[in-house]
Amino acid sequence: MDELMKIQSPRKKGNRKQELTCSVLFTNPKFNGKDDPSGSDNELGAVTRLVSKAEELELHRVFKSMSTEGFEVIRPLNRSLFDFGHNFEDVRGWLKMAQPPKDQLSSILRYIIESHQKTTVQIDINKMYFNCHLIVLQVFSDFFMRLEDIPLLLTLPEDRVTQKAFMLIYKWMLSDDPYLERPHIVEIFVAATYLRIDDLLTHCWKYFDDSNCFQEDTACILYVETLYHPALDVVRNIMLTRIHKFLLTFVASSDFLNIPISHLVYLLSSSGICVNTEVEVLFIAIRWMSYDWKERSEYALRILPCIRFRLMPLWYLLYVRRDETNPYVTELIDIDEYDSEINESIASITSRMYEEKIAGLSDTTGNIFMRTGVEQRHWICDKTCNYFHYVGCPNTREICYEKFEEYLSDIQKSCNDHWDRVEMLDPKKMDKCCNLKRTPKV
Repeated sequence: MDELMKIQSPRKKGNRKQELTCSVLFTNPKFNGKDDPSGSDNELGAVTRLVSKAEELELHRVFKSMSTEGFEVIRPLNRSLFDFGHNFEDVRGWLKMAQPPKDQLSSILRYIIESHQKTTVQIDINKMYFNCHLIVLQVFSDFFMRLEDIPLLLTLPEDRVTQKAFMLIYKWMLSDDPYLERPHIVEIFVAATYLRIDDLLTHCWKYFDDSNCFQEDTACILYVETLYHPALDVVRNIMLTRIHKFLLTFVASSDFLNIPISHLVYLLSSSGICVNTEVEVLFIAIRWMSYDWKERSEYALRILPCIRFRLMPLWYLLYVRRDETNPYVTELIDIDEYDSEINESIASITSRMYEEKIAGLSDTTGNIFMRTGVEQRHWICDKTCNYFHYVGCPNTREICYEKFEEYLSDIQKSCNDHWDRVEMLDPKKMDKCCNLKRTPKV
């Protein structure tokens, strides 16, 4: 429709008021295709013209008799008053006469369309029939605009265009100030993609691009909604980038267990995710793989670069191989590449601690905030997490996978905005570890 308007726009330039016309197909009653199969200019069978005056409908003006030399044949004894030069338009005071009021065409058309009178096509979606005006659909949808054959009944696939989505899209087409309902935004986007409604897709992206609309929990919910819609791959990837403090809540849900490996790798590789300790990143990977260990354990080496062992407490790296009893954890760290990474991390941390001691530094605890060569995460201090303490805190206790599962269970029982209340860790106050933690009210 935009292309058609662009084609017509140059013609309107320079005209203060464009004269209205009718497109008329004239047929010549004297034309005989059998006698003149060549369709010569002096005997046309049919011609289409734009006319604005009633007298232009006279056939003898359209199909003029031509001589063999190409000149118009004039019959002087059979001429009308108009041919004599009398102009029927010259009526005194005609143009000054007050014209009776008339309803605007746009208003009438809008009334007919909005009241669904004289509909021209039925849209069938799983045996539910929508009575529509085809021209409305064609104005916005390239799918309908490019239909070669215009049927009276058109069936759309429900897996692409749901009944609710089509109803809301048709309402969007009819509205001058449309808005989209959040509960159906995914259905609408999928349908608009199939129907090729560019303006509606732009409208959807207006919401998707707004981090105020989709951030943390809302971004995660939209991600889950789009998980099985290939048309929303880009949207889904964007939503992943907005999950930070909400990560552990997402991990505690069953929805997390169904994400593809590529999305898991992205999440665990991100420095923007919020965790209490890097050990949780290892446990998150274990939780995902243990859901279908036989199939997913083959991704262990792909996940390995996502886990930053050098950000883990030294005591945990020493503990995990000696005392960890969870079979999934022990099987994973027994892989040669994991074992090698743990050894290198232990060597790196102890070497730095030794250098700090030689240099006479008071803090030789292996502070994770001082470690170089590896990018930091966004650290949090969740009062629900019973196993977390700063490195060097006298209340440090062992971290094991079973404790992590208990923590996830506690998150499930917490209020919906628990993730938002979690405190971000302040490196300058790490010596006040237990003072920051609050004892939950009984």
